Amino acid sequence: MNKVGLGIDTTFDDTSIAILRGKSDILANVTLSQYMDHEEFGGVVPERASRKHMEVINPLINEALKQAGLTFQDLDYIAVSNYPGLLGSILIGVTVAKSLSYALKIPLLGVNHIEAHPYANFLIYNEITFPIVHLVVAGGHTLLLHAKNHFDYEIIGRSVDDAAGECVDKVAKMFGHPMPGGPVVDQAAMNSTPEKYQFPRPIINQNNYNFSFSGLKTAMLRFRQAHPNLLQEENLILSGFFQSIVDVLLHKTFSAAHDLKSDKISVSGGLAASRKLRLSFEEKAKEKGITLFYPPPHLCTDNAAMVTCLAAYKYEAGYIDNLNLGVFANLR
Repeated sequence: MNKVGLGIDTTFDDTSIAILRGKSDILANVTLSQYMDHEEFGGVVPERASRKHMEVINPLINEALKQAGLTFQDLDYIAVSNYPGLLGSILIGVTVAKSLSYALKIPLLGVNHIEAHPYANFLIYNEITFPIVHLVVAGGHTLLLHAKNHFDYEIIGRSVDDAAGECVDKVAKMFGHPMPGGPVVDQAAMNSTPEKYQFPRPIINQNNYNFSFSGLKTAMLRFRQAHPNLLQEENLILSGFFQSIVDVLLHKTFSAAHDLKSDKISVSGGLAASRKLRLSFEEKAKEKGITLFYPPPHLCTDNAAMVTCLAAYKYEAGYIDNLNLGVFANLR
């Protein structure tokens, strides 16, 4: 299949447009991040995010077409993330996608944003085969998926409270850092040893693949209250904190691969942009003889290229939606 698709992702605070030829030829992938617009509020303001998406989505589509050297008439289908995320933000992307589909008389494909994250790896690696264990560490979701084929997967583990990325952002905020907190914590983890300050590894020994990071956040809050004079050692503290998250993610993911007899693991999602996490997974995979698929940082964070990649596989399989496509805030 050598069809050309335009993908839209407006699930949170980033507006992203991509154009893909086939399943992996990225002709354009443009993203405008809003985090500076929300910095003063300490988190994303949903209504403000929706307004920003409305302001920039059409110029970004034009820019993507310009970069790809194409016109609207060259497109074969439109893809859009229709869940999960901020409902108002998703509505902007889906409304534009429906309008383009209707006006151009080309198919519309709705995409699960979280399901799309592993497809960042399919953009890079041609040799991925099934079955495989996917770890998705996106902002509000930490999931383990056992994929037997495209669109045939089971969620075998998930965050029961705070996701890993959410916990990292909240702890960084405790130390006065603006969102996103991931790069600050990752920098501390790369530059400092984690041994001096130890924090809990939540539910690491439970006989399941679920995750829980709310207690780790609370442990950090209590640590700060009990040791106010140690806060000048911020890098060492954050390094110890992040090592707890890394250890849990490693243990749960490689345990799942072992139990399911899978020799392949993929990691994706915004927190996967962490250099510390990547190095840790690479070392563990080499030790265990596991084939690891890990995307470059620019494809870890929210982007429309991964959305369009998943849509390309869906298009080939005949999974086409219509103008009644719904929007949903949560995973269904």
